[in-house]
Amino acid sequence: MPSAASWILAIDFGTSNSAAAHSGATSGGVETLSLTHTSNLMPSAVFLETPERVIVGYAAIDAAQHNPAGYVASPKRLIGGQSVTTVNGHTVPTATLVSAVLRTIIGRAVAAHAGHPPSQVVLTHPEAWAPEQIAVLTDAAAGAGVPADDIRTISEPRAAAAHYSRSHAMAPGATIVVFDFGGGTLDIAVLTVTGDSDFEVVAARGNNGLGGKNLDALIQRWVFDRIAERDPDLVEWLRRGAPIDTLQALQDSIRHAKELLSETPSATITVPAPNGARTTLQLTRDEFDELITPAVTEAIRLTRETLLDAAITHPDQITALYLTGGSSRIPRIQHELGALGPVATLDDPKTVVAQGAVTTALVRATPNTDHQRVPGPEALMPAWYGQLGHPPGRGQPTGRPIAGPQFQEDPTPPRRRTGRTAAIVVSAVVVLGIIAAAIVVTRTGSDDPAGPDSTAAAGAAESTAAAAATGNDGGSIVTDEATLLATLPGSLQADTTNCRKTGFTTNGAVTMMCDFAEGGSLVELMEPPGDYMMFHIDSNEADTRIVNIRNGVYTDGTGILIESPDRQAAGEVDTDGAGTTIDYVDAGTGLVITVDGLASVEDAQTFLSQSGLIR
Repeated sequence: MPSAASWILAIDFGTSNSAAAHSGATSGGVETLSLTHTSNLMPSAVFLETPERVIVGYAAIDAAQHNPAGYVASPKRLIGGQSVTTVNGHTVPTATLVSAVLRTIIGRAVAAHAGHPPSQVVLTHPEAWAPEQIAVLTDAAAGAGVPADDIRTISEPRAAAAHYSRSHAMAPGATIVVFDFGGGTLDIAVLTVTGDSDFEVVAARGNNGLGGKNLDALIQRWVFDRIAERDPDLVEWLRRGAPIDTLQALQDSIRHAKELLSETPSATITVPAPNGARTTLQLTRDEFDELITPAVTEAIRLTRETLLDAAITHPDQITALYLTGGSSRIPRIQHELGALGPVATLDDPKTVVAQGAVTTALVRATPNTDHQRVPGPEALMPAWYGQLGHPPGRGQPTGRPIAGPQFQEDPTPPRRRTGRTAAIVVSAVVVLGIIAAAIVVTRTGSDDPAGPDSTAAAGAAESTAAAAATGNDGGSIVTDEATLLATLPGSLQADTTNCRKTGFTTNGAVTMMCDFAEGGSLVELMEPPGDYMMFHIDSNEADTRIVNIRNGVYTDGTGILIESPDRQAAGEVDTDGAGTTIDYVDAGTGLVITVDGLASVEDAQTFLSQSGLIR
């Protein structure tokens, strides 16, 4: 065991929230680490003001209200896509965003140990991650000042299994299942016990688009349906015109109700109104269980498939089915899983992964250990804890793939399957663009000086600046038709015809409608008679709408989100009985576009690319 002066820190960097655990300063045992004044969890969100200043957690969420372009709600989703990302006009390594979160957590941990740095920092990751993805984590830790020799990694299901097995000793050969249902993802793994805190993963599956946020979206849809029966104008305001802080208050109330329903038969949801009034709704557990049926069905289906991958066909083959992640607390989910195997819970499911990582490290911390250590950047200073206050760009690691280290050292690769399920038919916002690379895009028009439309775009920008007016809410709007048309990307201008003024928005911006030209490439993507688009420019509306689109407000979470790499522009594709539509906004120019009548989701994605709105 490590000496009293040394201690171990484990960080579970999550999609929605991050958790941490450490070997206690006085007890030496495994303890969770408080990451805020009131919780063991911290939002993984970041706000990039400049490459040298990255705000994290609740402070990042607050900063997003004033500048949505600098906000990244889930940096973890960027890992595995491009090695760099553009936020708030700055292009930075993805590891820089992750590093900011890790640095904050490390700082809190070091403070809890009277300024002494940990002897090891253990980072957890999904079982299916490739070495290049794990390298982003280790690079981020190095960027936060941790010496490469002190970094370890372990997969999340192995860590969770180690935590649970600490209290329930299991003989080698025992089979356990880890069901990890967090805020943004679902991961299931089947493991075989091979020794003391040693496990072999024999099967693994996951869904990166299914998590607690999907359940929140289902509740929000229920809220809007109930409110529409008595006050349709309020629903329209919430969908289109409510400020960011109002929407966040509603989402906080929904999330609190969801968590409360794990313990009580009913919960209250408070819905804000534009006049300062409030409407309250009661959601019962039975109603909640019915609402989340599509998501629960998908989760159970994925679990059954993972069990079949491991040749498990009967509950008796499972020693224990362990639950991890906050969403696994839901009684309906626990009941459904009970038919697949003996369900076991222990402590707070949101922190068991971090605790298990510390447990594994303590078992390994013997004088004769020969576990592989991470090779890393040579230029790290030995007194790494003195760098905690330094900006993330200083001493940036090379970003090269790192081969380890992993606690597991079995030379035989685990016989696991990591097939990711297709998009589920529930209210999930599937993030494409830079994450899933369904459309790899760059900004066009006035933001692309090297592009074919750069000269026209520059002229359009000057024209827009000259013709800009002030709306009723104080924001910048456009009231001139020629200026508005000139703001469209050149490729979109070329494929439209019969553009005409249709009126003004309530804020005073001119609105226009265009048809798509016969014989053009875009009209082929339409399903007549819906071959037209409407658009206007309003800076304040654009700032609000881009956050609403990211949060799935307009589609109750059922839409498909596509963003430009710099996150200035976003489009949400939605399909219902009336066809496929696109809600598009560019926070940089204030351009707001609605396109109706597209033939399919795939055609909508192609439209955003071919039109030059998002490439």
